[in-house]
Amino acid sequence: MKMYKLVVFDLDGTLCDTLSDLCNAVNFALESENHPTHPLSAYNKLVGNGINNLIKQALMDKGNDEQLCKTVKAHFDAYYPQHLCDETTSYDGIDTLLSELRSLKIRTAVHSNKPHAYVPTILKTLFKNHSFDIAWGKRERFERKPSPQALLEIINRLGVDKSEVLYVGDSDVDVLTAHNAGVKVCGVEWGFRGRDELISAGADYIARDTKELLSIIKGQDE
Repeated sequence: MKMYKLVVFDLDGTLCDTLSDLCNAVNFALESENHPTHPLSAYNKLVGNGINNLIKQALMDKGNDEQLCKTVKAHFDAYYPQHLCDETTSYDGIDTLLSELRSLKIRTAVHSNKPHAYVPTILKTLFKNHSFDIAWGKRERFERKPSPQALLEIINRLGVDKSEVLYVGDSDVDVLTAHNAGVKVCGVEWGFRGRDELISAGADYIARDTKELLSIIKGQDE
């Protein structure tokens, strides 16, 4: 097996643990409208499909109230940009992994369902020593994951054959995104969803830690 030439990472639950800050922001928005909040543990299953869906699910039985969703999201939008990295941290070993990839001349990119405006700030805060070739959140011209539109555009812009691309994420949405684009995907156990979801979704590989992920990227897993 050959070494991959481009690794495209999901952001939340893959490169960094953003759950506490997302939980705090959504709970602030819910409280602002006197709606019950949720414990941190509940957000593992709520995140991953974009902010609008996160708000809708957090509102539970009132999630179909479009006006309420808009109002709650407005509270979220006012709060979250000011608290993007209050508690958000990179996962163990990610800095070393990115450094190894750079030394191997393997290109790196980020593809997230998080609104694009938030992505550069988080990356600059947590990964000061690494420059991604492309780093995109959800942009208006592309459908959100699991649509392959943005991923295919990233691959096209970087001029890499799909057979040389590995997508890395922590959820079934990431597995579907990669497979919809026709590329291999490695699920990471340390993220928000866990091994069982990744197996059920059909991940091509599953990594327990960043050392195992690096071996997969280098083609040393077989």
